[in-house]
Amino acid sequence: MKNKDLVFPDFKHSIVNLAATMADFLGQPTHHAILPKLAKKLNPSYKNIVYLIIDAMGSKILEKNLPADSFFRTHQIDTVTSVFPSTTAAATTSLQNALTPSEHGWFAWSVDFNGAVIELFRNRNFYTHEPTQDPNFAYNHLPYNKFFANFNGERHMYSCFASNLSSKIHTEHEVEFKGLSQMFRRLNGICQQPDKKFIYAYYADLDSVMHSYGTTAHKTQRLLKIIEKKTARLAQRHPDTLFVITADHGQVDIKDFTYICDDAELQACLAHPISLEPSGASFKVKPDKHKEFRTAFQKYAADYTLYTTDELIKKGIFGDFTMHPDYKKYLGDFIAIGGTTNKMMVFTPAEQYHGNHLYHGIHTGLTADEMLVPVIVIAGGK
Repeated sequence: MKNKDLVFPDFKHSIVNLAATMADFLGQPTHHAILPKLAKKLNPSYKNIVYLIIDAMGSKILEKNLPADSFFRTHQIDTVTSVFPSTTAAATTSLQNALTPSEHGWFAWSVDFNGAVIELFRNRNFYTHEPTQDPNFAYNHLPYNKFFANFNGERHMYSCFASNLSSKIHTEHEVEFKGLSQMFRRLNGICQQPDKKFIYAYYADLDSVMHSYGTTAHKTQRLLKIIEKKTARLAQRHPDTLFVITADHGQVDIKDFTYICDDAELQACLAHPISLEPSGASFKVKPDKHKEFRTAFQKYAADYTLYTTDELIKKGIFGDFTMHPDYKKYLGDFIAIGGTTNKMMVFTPAEQYHGNHLYHGIHTGLTADEMLVPVIVIAGGK
């Protein structure tokens, strides 16, 4: 990348490799490198392995909000990169299937399907909010297998997720919760059962709070400390359990907004609506308008770097293996990546009136705050 302060995905030391390590522990095939530090901790003698994803709890979030001697930070054994875009759709998918975005195709919150920009988690049009005719549109177009979903070994597979989650996990045992306290009660109950288990759990609300209030707001710090305290209590109760805790990405505070939706010169060059993410925006340009598009985009050069999609694929930003032949079409012709000025690109005027312009925290870019995530390992009972 041109900006030395940006963090490129490292697909030998990323959340993909974290997931590959978990898959390897379960005896599942994986072609990605594993993390040696984590692999050493994964002892098969543990009755329970809890694989907990705290959305947006990046390494920099921990450093900014918790002291160095805090429970989470003292149990952090490693730091790895997220994927790009550093967003929940791409990253949690990688954490579930141990594949890079170039392999699974869940590139972003909204993906361009031949002119229809679809929100993958909600199966609806990003711009109109109309639902897709197929309620399983995303999975049917971008199918993948979770490494823990169809496990036939000695461990029972559990998933624990919020009841309002639109995208279910589909494991042998599914447990829903409403709110943080109930999540920890559910995890406690699962861990108490006598059989050996692998438990995948996902908590989303820290991400939501930081979007609304910022990465160091009082509400952010309070929620993070509550999560930490409840985790410590749960771990203390279960000496036969190993907890592996990480995040899909971090967050960074927004400094300003780029209303690209109002740029008539640039919009006139587009064949499809803008897609992907605010700090990793994809542009499908009319065949005869590439030169004009580049010229129109120059006004944003201080805040975003414009690449051709082919450039980024060759750089390996979406994965260190060959791009799936069916997936390149979802990435458009150009991709603009935000820099350390931390601006949020606004795709549609409707966002100006639905609260997105009031966001305080964002992710999807390549800053260290967004890209670096912790690997926290806690042996229960200590």
